[in-house]
Amino acid sequence: MSVTNNYKNTILILCNVINVIYHLPQIVKTYKTKSVKDFDPYYLFLSNLHSICWVLYGIEDKNNLMIFNSCVSIFSISFVSYYKINYFIIMYNNKKIIINDKNDTTKGETILSVTCEEPL
Repeated sequence: MSVTNNYKNTILILCNVINVIYHLPQIVKTYKTKSVKDFDPYYLFLSNLHSICWVLYGIEDKNNLMIFNSCVSIFSISFVSYYKINYFIIMYNNKKIIINDKNDTTKGETILSVTCEEPL
């Protein structure tokens, strides 16, 4: 193994450690809160596509450390994407229920709101 390969592998190991460290807090937060409202779906899609390209490059370069690094990114982004997709499904189902409730005029009921104020 040449000095260049040792240097390259050292950098890749450092990148792997940093990759795990910066993805872990987001995974934990997403798992605990189940909230992904602030994530743009395009960001998640393009991040996954980016990582898949790096996996393909790592396979072509026969570099297992690069493949591992990109797989960690794919796992992390896919984890958040899973919750984002579930969020969209829940929002779609809730919207469908609200629309159905608004269109339901067969009952003929009216909702009346009454407030009571105490005299001064």
